[in-house]
Amino acid sequence: MLIVQLILINIAFIISYSLLLPSSPWLFSIISILLIALAVMRYQYYHRQSHQILQTLLHGLRNLQDGDFSITLANNKSNKSHSQAEVLALFNQVTDKLRQEKQSLYQRELLLDKVVNASDVVTVLVNHRDTIIFANRAAEYFFAQTSMLGMSWQKLLTEHMPELGQHEDKGNAIIQLMLAEPQYGSGYSSFGADDTQYSDADANTKVKSEQSWHLSRHHLKLHGSRHQLTLLKPITQAMHQQELQTWKKVIRVINHELNNSIAPISSMCHSGNILAERLAEPQLTRVFTTISKRINKLAEFIQSYSQLARLSRPQKQTFDLMKTLVQLQNLYHFTLCSDDKSLMFSGDESQIEQLLINLLKNAQQACSTQKTVQPTEVSIKKQQGQLCITVRDFGTGMPVDILPKAFLPYYSTKADGSGIGLSICREIIDGHHGQITLNNHPQGGLQVLVWLPLDI
Repeated sequence: MLIVQLILINIAFIISYSLLLPSSPWLFSIISILLIALAVMRYQYYHRQSHQILQTLLHGLRNLQDGDFSITLANNKSNKSHSQAEVLALFNQVTDKLRQEKQSLYQRELLLDKVVNASDVVTVLVNHRDTIIFANRAAEYFFAQTSMLGMSWQKLLTEHMPELGQHEDKGNAIIQLMLAEPQYGSGYSSFGADDTQYSDADANTKVKSEQSWHLSRHHLKLHGSRHQLTLLKPITQAMHQQELQTWKKVIRVINHELNNSIAPISSMCHSGNILAERLAEPQLTRVFTTISKRINKLAEFIQSYSQLARLSRPQKQTFDLMKTLVQLQNLYHFTLCSDDKSLMFSGDESQIEQLLINLLKNAQQACSTQKTVQPTEVSIKKQQGQLCITVRDFGTGMPVDILPKAFLPYYSTKADGSGIGLSICREIIDGHHGQITLNNHPQGGLQVLVWLPLDI
């Protein structure tokens, strides 16, 4: 546009030169001065406009450099050339696209951050200087730290988790760690004989159990430097489920084979008894009677273990848990501690009742050898959307080395125990998405803690 204007001014100058010289030199001089002034004014106007646009672009680029993509340049096409208006429009289009990309990236980062922090997989990212630059909430809970950023990874392992430091040479393996059982909520209180309250931290710090974890390490490059990503996934619950399913399959096979053998043996014993009576042989009668009794005991043994294999998925419905406990007080002598007269709970009523019966029977059997029998205590508490049921006996407790084996099928410390009661309890709890733990009470006796979600 400026070039066209300058060409027109030059044409006007040439025409005035041809017409006015040499007849009117003064008029030619005046017109020449006016044309030169007009040319200078147009050039200065164009220069100011170009300088203003360059300053605007410079300001916009500095905002982009600072990460501010919200800027939009004013594009008034009336006082700008086509090329200048096109540059400003292109700049606005680029900033709009960058702003959308930044918003999309922020949303993805926010989603990724929520997913990583909501995961139970311990995630720690360490740079080449052995400094932790990222740790999710599971990692902070695992190492009992409020913030791990900037800490030394090796120092953290040495001070807080030396057992994990022993597996630094492993890149992908299943490891065993002795850790305190994780609890739902921040803690619980149990009611003792003297109404003394204590925190679960006191008990759980003393009692640790072996837990299975899947450890994996990945080496990657970020910003040109080497980093190490450590992932630690808890698999204890999954292994318990797999182990229980294996036990169920074994029990079904054993039941099938034993039942096929018991039935004909029982029939033969019955026929032998009849034959011994006809022959008047009391010795044979005693033999066949003894065999029949042992066969009946074996049948009862198989029947008790088949309960674990037949346990079905819970059929949840809302019922009053306090009413169920009050009914059980007529069968088992225990003290009930609760602030609620009525507590509606969503679950399988028959399975929850079976759970409570097994725990109360174990508690009473634990106290049967004591001279002074103090009634079993059952306390009910609601905390952070969870229901905590604590069953405490006043027996001798359980040795620390036996606590991790308490939930194994067929394992029992009682002479006449089947070793199936606590296995059924854990299966019921797992079906209700809860947790069950055992520990020795500081004031004596064993207590069982059951955590169940209150999803009415």
